[in-house]
Amino acid sequence: MRLPSTFVHGDQSLLDCLERLSRAPEGCRAVYIALSRLRFQNRSQNRLRIAASLFAPLVTGHGAEVFLLSNGDLVVVGRDLSGSLLETHVERLRALFQGDPASRGLDDDGRDAFVTYHALEATGRDLAQRVDDVRRVPGESWRTLRRTQEPVSPQPMVPRLMKRVGEALAQVEPHSLVQRQAVIQIDEGRRGHVAFEEFFVSIAELRRHCAPDVDITANRWLFQEFCRLLDKQMVRALARLDRSTLPSSMSMNLNLETVTGPVFDDLLRALPPSMNFLVEIQVIDAFANLSRLHDAAAIVRARGDALVLDGVNANALGLVDVGNLDVDFVKVQWEPDLADSRTTAGGVDPAEAMDAIGGERVILNRVESEAALRWGLAHGVQAFQGFFMDRMVGATTMAGCPRQELCTLAQCIDRRRAAAGPGRQACPNPPRLNAVRHLSGAVGRRASVRGAAHG
Repeated sequence: MRLPSTFVHGDQSLLDCLERLSRAPEGCRAVYIALSRLRFQNRSQNRLRIAASLFAPLVTGHGAEVFLLSNGDLVVVGRDLSGSLLETHVERLRALFQGDPASRGLDDDGRDAFVTYHALEATGRDLAQRVDDVRRVPGESWRTLRRTQEPVSPQPMVPRLMKRVGEALAQVEPHSLVQRQAVIQIDEGRRGHVAFEEFFVSIAELRRHCAPDVDITANRWLFQEFCRLLDKQMVRALARLDRSTLPSSMSMNLNLETVTGPVFDDLLRALPPSMNFLVEIQVIDAFANLSRLHDAAAIVRARGDALVLDGVNANALGLVDVGNLDVDFVKVQWEPDLADSRTTAGGVDPAEAMDAIGGERVILNRVESEAALRWGLAHGVQAFQGFFMDRMVGATTMAGCPRQELCTLAQCIDRRRAAAGPGRQACPNPPRLNAVRHLSGAVGRRASVRGAAHG
């Protein structure tokens, strides 16, 4: 059973539409909804038809077009559609699939993996490329909607592939892929301010560009080699960033070999001399090179900067006394196991192990909910990072922006997270993206996005 062809079209029809709108993209918006991520039982033709029909008012009242792609994803495109109007209809669709975790799913970077908003003058090409990728995969609709065969899995990283992946990485210009995410410090009065911002490149995005058929994270040691090569690319990318948009304090995740080698000097030359710089080291790298960790700490502190141990989860907290390592801060990944006293590794309650480190040294990462924030505050944590904090910063950014009606909250968050490229350029008031350093609302007592956006 098919939807009326006048209402929902396919991949090529959407590409033709985007090509037509690209001649005058100003004021054109689109939203991509990854229905293919839903569980099989939620992707029946009937439910897809209902999902598309939720956008009927935008078709009849605002001239929008709705496209159901061959892989089951949904795209809505229109001119002069307000961001709030699109978000209202998207939330209705989320409610339709509220029992499916994919409807609120996040990617590895904490961004919405289910819904992506586009302003066509800025990211129309990205949308067209995504649709073209769907169109080019043979049989994708049959695999997605019927699941009569398993999708092709990427091959795991092995030594013989490392050279090919490394060569492909060297050809990627990561400048436009660099992201930034704030770490929010919360004082005793529950007032939040931006302590520093982490700069990074999404591994998933890099893999799409240089190794789409390889699982580069399958082998931890080869992945570390990949990250070492990436460090060199990041130095190139940072040198191209507009220094006026950089924060006064920033961090980067680097390999110990990079910190103790000549590439680190190149990196420091690419940064403003007055910048406070925090080096983040993955826990697996630290334990594989404990002597080099001590050398890195000496190098970093000689500049008056700090060393952060990253990637510490509940299991590591229970097994290893990370607080005794030669680091200034420990970045702990939030997960429900932290709050469950029954979860122990090596006979140690990970929450107690974190308390022993000291809340002033802990950065709670992957804070995606108010519950995670409240738990951290209750355990003396003072610094937080994650998509929930991004939403609070984004809400504060919009609240003080005279052109806020031109954007949705999701767009504001994505534009602030972009260090460069078309995403940031699409902002109607770019200086505002760097202006917010304080959350004027009390955090934790009512740690809602609305409560953080006062002023």
